[in-house]
This record gives sequence, C-alpha cells and structure tokens, in this order.
Amino acid sequence: MKKHGILFIFAHPDDETFTSGITISKYHHEQSASCYLVTATRGQAGKPGNPPICSLEELPRVREQELRDASSILGVSALEIWDYEDKNLSFVPLEELIINIHEVISRLRPEVVVTFAPHGISGHPDHKSISNATTQAIHRLPENSSVRKLYYATRASSGTLTAPPPYTDSYDTITTIIDAPAFKEQVASALRAHRTQHLSVDRVFPGVTSGDAANVPPRNHFILAWTNLPNVNVEDKESDLLAGLRV
Repeated sequence: MKKHGILFIFAHPDDETFTSGITISKYHHEQSASCYLVTATRGQAGKPGNPPICSLEELPRVREQELRDASSILGVSALEIWDYEDKNLSFVPLEELIINIHEVISRLRPEVVVTFAPHGISGHPDHKSISNATTQAIHRLPENSSVRKLYYATRASSGTLTAPPPYTDSYDTITTIIDAPAFKEQVASALRAHRTQHLSVDRVFPGVTSGDAANVPPRNHFILAWTNLPNVNVEDKESDLLAGLRV
C-alpha cells in the first residue's frame, strides 16, 4: 500500500497536540501516512508555567525542545520550525508566508494539508494568520502539485468538551472525524511534554499533567475546505483524511 503524506501547518508549539494529536498518532501507527509538521513560531510570548519551568529568556529554546519531544511521541516524521515571533504572524507579509508554504509542499509533496479553521479555535491572531496563509497558498498551487485536499482542524460545538474553546463549528459542518481512542494515552504523554504550558493543558484537559488521560478526547474534528479529487463524498462523515486517495 502506498504511503501518503499529510502536512500539518500550525502557529505554536502544542497546537499540533491540542488539535490533531489523535490523528497524527493514528496515521503514524498505521504506517499509511508520513505526518509532517510546520510550526511557525517558538511560542516566545507564552507563559513559562506557574511555578516557572524556565526564564522568559529561555522560553523559546525550551518550547522548541518541548515541541520536538511531543512530535517524537506522536510520530511526526519531519518537523520544521520557522523563526517568526509569537503574536506577530499577522504582521508578516502574506506573500512571504505563501512562498514558505509552497517551498515546504514542493519539497515534501504531501497529498493532504491541515491547518486551523479560519477562526483559529481560540481566536488567536497567529492561528487565524497561519490559516489564511495556508488557504491562500493551497489555492495558488500549480496544477501539478501533490496536494489533493485541505482540511481545517476545529472542535465540534456539540459534545462533551471539558473546556469549550471560544470558537467551534457545528456538527453539521464537520465533514471528517478521526476517532481513535487507542491513542489517548499517547496524546496525553505529548501534552505532558509541553511542560511550560501546563496551565493551558490542565485547563483544556483536566488531570492530564497528573497522569489521567480521561479528559483527552478520543477524536479530532476537521472540515474539508478544498479538494480536487472527483470521488470525495462528505454527505456522510469521513473517517479518514486519506479518503479518495487510498489505492
């Protein structure tokens, strides 16, 4: 069976685990897709924890290592960290971001790209900026590009979220659900790797930093935002980002 490529493009360390941890773990375990990750910043504007895990000056370096550790736990095949400043992505020229995204796609040749939904789930300006840049980049790809599908990572407005984010999408608009409860413990371990972000982790996934994975959702939600595949039908929920691609 052909091994496919899925490229996740997010703004900060921990975005990958919060939004897509179950999904990355699943495809890595199945060995049906290489999961690539681009993270645009090192999370310099985040908090170092309470009590602090490190100084503010050390935070970018520490968060980069946390991201590398979490990516290894989840099964990311290739990680690329850009050097943009946290909270400043909206000031980066759109064309510059598009060029960077095109270069990664040309090099890695993924068939599926995943980024934030336009609202960014939390509403963070960086989340919305990377979503917009990725969307624009996909729509400007040449016809011979490897990319066949673009997905938005989101959360369902219905369900049993312990701490619902500011922005969600209705279940009716969600096209794709990756349900893989077997990987909850793996995601919990990746969340714990983001040690400086323990306040956010425990707010969204209570108990995780104490070793309890009960509040890690067993599924990730996505919206198919674009495809050039003729045989993709999302009237019924997809259960596979590679639907229409598997041969």
